[in-house]
Amino acid sequence: MNIYSALMMSVTMIMTAVMLPRIYFSWITAQHCDEAEIDQLEQLLAEQNRWVWRHFGCATLAVAMIWMAHNSPNDLGIPASMEMTLACYATVSLFFAVLESLIAQKVAAYLALALAPVAVREEKD
Repeated sequence: MNIYSALMMSVTMIMTAVMLPRIYFSWITAQHCDEAEIDQLEQLLAEQNRWVWRHFGCATLAVAMIWMAHNSPNDLGIPASMEMTLACYATVSLFFAVLESLIAQKVAAYLALALAPVAVREEKD
């Protein structure tokens, strides 16, 4: 394992250590919102959607780097350990994208079931 592989594995572990509590907090927030907190749920849904795109984008870039290393006409000299580390990062990032999308789906379902205030028209006799 070279220094770049060790750094990439450190980034993967730090990302995991930071993202798991944040995802859990988002899940708890989604579970305990009332019907009166529709604005908070909408903000949570927008945040979750942004995180899904971030994770998916990072995973796509990691896969593109692996593809570039394999299909480059020049010998890039990337060791197999670096490719495995990038693959591990892409897998973890895709896993987080799936978790975030599940939370976003749950929040969207809560928003669909939320009661909306309706103006009542008074009848004149």
